[in-house]
Amino acid sequence: MLTKRELTDAIRECEDSPSSYQNCQRLATFYTIYDHMFPPERQSEVRAEKVIEDYGKSDFLLSIGRKNAEKVWNVIDELMSTLQAVNPKLYDGVMRKIYDL
Repeated sequence: MLTKRELTDAIRECEDSPSSYQNCQRLATFYTIYDHMFPPERQSEVRAEKVIEDYGKSDFLLSIGRKNAEKVWNVIDELMSTLQAVNPKLYDGVMRKIYDL
């Protein structure tokens, strides 16, 4: 029996692979199995969870990819508070970069 984790890993692998007919068939099969084994809850009861996309290949970006955005932002906020206390100059530099986006 496949686990939810095995299916999500297989789906992610297919999504990250080059497009081909066989890959699309595999992906469709995995989605069908996933939907059958883990049907979505009723729409009225589902709270949309914001998930961070995959934005790069650094250790940090790989570690936060597909994680709950709210939880990741809480960790980053804690880090920034610590940075402000320990190294205000570096904190100000990071904040300036963010303001300039």
